[in-house]
Order: sequence, then C-alpha cells, then structure tokens
Amino acid sequence: MNYPEISVIKNLYDGLIFDLDGTLLDSMNLWTQADVSFLSKRGFEVTPDYTDYVKSVSIEDAAQYTKDRFNLPDSIQDIIDEWNTFVGRGYRETVPLKPGAKEYLLNAHKTGFKIGCATALTRPNTDAVLKRCDVYDLFDAILTLDDIKGCPDKRHPDIYLKTSAAIGTLPSHTLVFEDVPLAAKGATLGGFDVCAIFDIVGVGSISNWEQMAKECKFSSQSWIPTSIYIK
Repeated sequence: MNYPEISVIKNLYDGLIFDLDGTLLDSMNLWTQADVSFLSKRGFEVTPDYTDYVKSVSIEDAAQYTKDRFNLPDSIQDIIDEWNTFVGRGYRETVPLKPGAKEYLLNAHKTGFKIGCATALTRPNTDAVLKRCDVYDLFDAILTLDDIKGCPDKRHPDIYLKTSAAIGTLPSHTLVFEDVPLAAKGATLGGFDVCAIFDIVGVGSISNWEQMAKECKFSSQSWIPTSIYIK
C-alpha cells in the first residue's frame, strides 16, 4: 500500500509518539563521532555491539556501561560531561530535522493528533534542538529517560506508556515512531503499533532494517511521503 496520508492514520490512532535521534533528527552520526573520539583517546575502538547498547539507553546508563566495559578510571559524571561537551553544540546549533519531518509534525498537529516525544536524549539537548528547529510547541508532552525513574532503557515500554498517559491516549490507539530495533520491540511490549524509521546507524545494517520493517506496522525510509508504506 502507498504512503498513508495523515487523514488515514487519524482513523486508526489518536496519538503519535516520536523518538528523536535517528527518527526525527539526523543526529546519529554525531553520537558515533562522540563515541569514536572518546574511546580512541583511551585506546579502544567502537564496535557494533557497543553502539547497539548505548544508542537505546539513558546517558547515565551508557556512561556506567562504558566505564565498566573498558575498566575506565573516569567517573560517570566525567564521562557524561565529555560526551555532552562534544554533542551539546551540535544540538544547540547544527543538528537538523530529517527532510520532511517538520512537515509531517505540522500536518499531524493541524489534523488534531496528540503528539508526544519519547527520547533517550538529556533534557537540555532535547529542549535545545526542538526549540531551535521550531517544533517544540507541536508536542503535547516531551519525556526523556531521565524523567522515567527506574526505567533503564527503551527496551522496556515504560517511557512509551508514560508518554501516552501524558498526552492522554491509550497504547492501542497510539503509533510510535522509532529507528532502533530494540526500542521498537520495547514499544511493542507496551501494546503500541510501531512505524520503523530508517537510519543506518540506528538499525545497524540493511538486514536489520528489513527485519525491523517486517515486524512493524508501518515502515519508512524517509519522511518523504512516497517512501512510507503500511504492511
């Protein structure tokens, strides 16, 4: 089936929940660069399994994992500060929305969807990039993993459940947009339908993308309408 118009999705869902990195934002390479910079200084390389873990957890959990995995003397806060110094300027000044993402959000807002954001980004980076890209006010609720106490990462449905509650929609009537397979599975565990958004860093490989697209209700290689289809 061709790209589902917002008017078609409106008949299926009351709310939409969007991830940021790799979904609405073209930002995943920024984090890859940050990881490479951080680990190379300490004599280590970024590996696919490392990236798979840190891209779906909070920055605190990613820092703890990094410290433990590489037996680093750095404190958790020092690791976080170094990462934030590297990426913070990008979110404040340069990281763009993916082509067509703003138009999709505007159309959804105009149609009357309740719109939520569920992200592993820190609150300062989240607010900075959404305000700079002039989409902050389109969201009815914006939640980060830091806001969900006891939720270690997006492999669990907690952040999606809290976000749907915050925007006032039921999981069964809410569509989640995600680029990371483990996060998509977390949303599915919460009773949500998922639209898979393609990002090569987020999915890790073309074969992972094909599998993710197959498992999700919707999938999209970009926010350009002709590239979105329903299973």
